[in-house]
Amino acid sequence: MPNPMIPYKRMQAILLAGGKSSRFKTGKSKLVEKVCGKEMILYPVELIRKLEIPLTLVLGYYPEGVIDVLSDHSINDVSFIQQTEPLGTGHAIALTEKAWAHDHILIMHADMPLVDESVLAKLYKKHINTDADITFITSHTPSPDFDSHPYYKIVINDNKINVIEPQDYQATDTENMCCISAGIYLVKKTFLEQHIHKLSPSKITGEYYFPEIIQIASNSNAKIVSTPINFDIIRGVSTLEELWVVEHIKRSHLIKHWMHNGVRFAHTLNIMIDVDVVIEPGAYISAGAHLLGKTIIKKDANIGAFSFIKNSTIGEHAKIKSHTVIRNSTIGDHAVIQPFSHIHDQNIHATPKTPEKRYSPLFTGAIRTDTHEL
Repeated sequence: MPNPMIPYKRMQAILLAGGKSSRFKTGKSKLVEKVCGKEMILYPVELIRKLEIPLTLVLGYYPEGVIDVLSDHSINDVSFIQQTEPLGTGHAIALTEKAWAHDHILIMHADMPLVDESVLAKLYKKHINTDADITFITSHTPSPDFDSHPYYKIVINDNKINVIEPQDYQATDTENMCCISAGIYLVKKTFLEQHIHKLSPSKITGEYYFPEIIQIASNSNAKIVSTPINFDIIRGVSTLEELWVVEHIKRSHLIKHWMHNGVRFAHTLNIMIDVDVVIEPGAYISAGAHLLGKTIIKKDANIGAFSFIKNSTIGEHAKIKSHTVIRNSTIGDHAVIQPFSHIHDQNIHATPKTPEKRYSPLFTGAIRTDTHEL
């Protein structure tokens, strides 16, 4: 539930979702790629909707893919604006001007699946408490190779902020660099209305980039506030390698969560787990298990090594032995599934076993009489 102490109704959000995803080299929008079983676009959209903030998406390249994902998840309370020409993030935001109806405008990129409510709450609280014209998230990247990241450098000289494009990094810039801009901004509507059309085209690409608004604010002596956030939270995704890193971080968060709720993992480094999976206390997950989709692992179930389970329910005390594939099925309480089984679209219940009559091998008397000899 939204935090009642934070009046999010004073703000609206613009989500930039129109990039070409050229670094992915897949021929489609990176925003429809999945992170732990959920399309990347859904992470910021669901976060903003959860906080009951009105949302506008700026679409560009491959808009039908993004729209289809939202439609498949019954998300129909989002407005769309199409950027028909790829003229940069500044141009994209200017296209939304007629939709600005709230005092403060939250602007963020759509390829940031690890951002959570705490980030937006911290940003909003600082923005309101300081009465800033513009507040933005900063961070420090652990990588010295800035050419591989599309982050803007923030350089401070003589108490003035300079914003350096990724395409224009120079070795001398690093000397006075304080941080990077993470791509999340909260701006007064009045300030945005006054300055959005002052953005200048890049000398390198000819596009209009929104981070320049920070430099414009500095030159006009506007009140600028920054909020530092750990880089692993605000990581963007521009390449398949960065997608792999973000998914690894997200998966580690999920495993940590389930550990805190009484789930035992034999080996965490090679477990695959999706965000919608539910695991009850007492369950044991062996190495290499894949738990995908809307799978439910119930209390005290045992999942064998390298099992693949998707959109299925595993009952209490059930034993799924190694290298088993289970899809769209229900495995009942106490059931035992043997190794290398393939189960699809089935309901399997445990078969009660009749105890076998066995004779004790122990001889405790002077005379032993077996029934079959009588």
